[in-house]
Parts: sequence; structure tokens; C-alpha cells
Amino acid sequence: MTSSFFSLGNAIRATILFGLFIILFVLVQSCQAPKTGLDRFAVGSLKKLTVRESPPLPPKTVFTAADGRELTLESLRGKTVVLNVWATWCPPCVREMPSLDRLQSWRGGDDFEVVTISIDRTKYEPAKFFADNDIQDLAPYHDGSFGIPGQLRLRGYPATLIYSPAGNEIAYLEGEAMWDSDEALALVDYLTGK
Repeated sequence: MTSSFFSLGNAIRATILFGLFIILFVLVQSCQAPKTGLDRFAVGSLKKLTVRESPPLPPKTVFTAADGRELTLESLRGKTVVLNVWATWCPPCVREMPSLDRLQSWRGGDDFEVVTISIDRTKYEPAKFFADNDIQDLAPYHDGSFGIPGQLRLRGYPATLIYSPAGNEIAYLEGEAMWDSDEALALVDYLTGK
């Protein structure tokens, strides 16, 4: 009896093997979480956007502007907040700031605000930077306690955290992003229900 590669036995084995492969593929695909909610916005310049499964409590730090105005995250409850921690000595932070200013200009209002908190030595450095660079729609807040990086467990700068109107941190992004990009505007519109 001559054995042939195209025998009925080999055809049955190949069919069974192919069927098992398809079943395995379907099982693997069904185990992967679908991109829903905020995950779908982690594209383009927001590709490093990380959604919080268990949001940490917001820090209770008081931030101060050069003119003496004070701010706490608690005082922003009721708004979606994009909180950016930055410094004038950080090149990616400096590059990112005009796009944050445009985001505040285009979307800022009763339900949304961009808040920038500087970790520079004094509260006057971010104010001077804003004035020198035509940043008009953001307030230059400063962390005088220098505790915000530790409280938020930041690993580098810039760092951007997104808070829900309930005051919960829902996502964060480490590093530079283009906050006036289509994906960033779509994220803000999604978060504010527009």
C-alpha cells in the first residue's frame, strides 16, 4: 500500500488541526478586553494614555498663582479637569504648553478646565514663562509645597492627569502630548458629553 500526502487520513488530520487552530484563535480573541470608553482615545499623540482601574484620591495640596489666587482640586469638583504638572526647565513641558493653552481656549468653560501646576522654584517663573510665550488662557499655578510629584507618584515630566466631575482620577499620561490634536479634542468632547 502506497502512502500519499493527499490521502483521506491526512485530509482528516489537516481539517481537525485547522479546526483546533480556529477554536484557539477565537478563544484568545474573546479573552482580550475590547477597547471601550477612554481606551479608544489612546492613539496618536495620546498613545500613552492610561486608564485608571482604581482611581487614587486626589491630593489635597493648595496651589498658588503668582497673583496670590489659590486652588485645590476639590474646588474644581463638578468639572472635567486636565491637570498638567510641568516646569519651565523641562523642554517637553515647554513644547506642550501652547497646545494646552489652545485646548483651554477651545474647550474651557463651566464643565471643563485645563489646570497647569508648575514645580519650579518660585511661583513667578511659570507666570513669567506664560507672559513671555503668549500663554493667555491658562493660569500659572505653582506647587509651593513641592509635594505634588510624590503625592501623585509621578515618574517624570510633563505628567497629565484627567479628573472626572466627581473628582476621581480617571486617566493619566506620562510625557508630552499634543492637547490640541483631533484625538485630544475628541477625548474632551467624550468626557464632557459634547
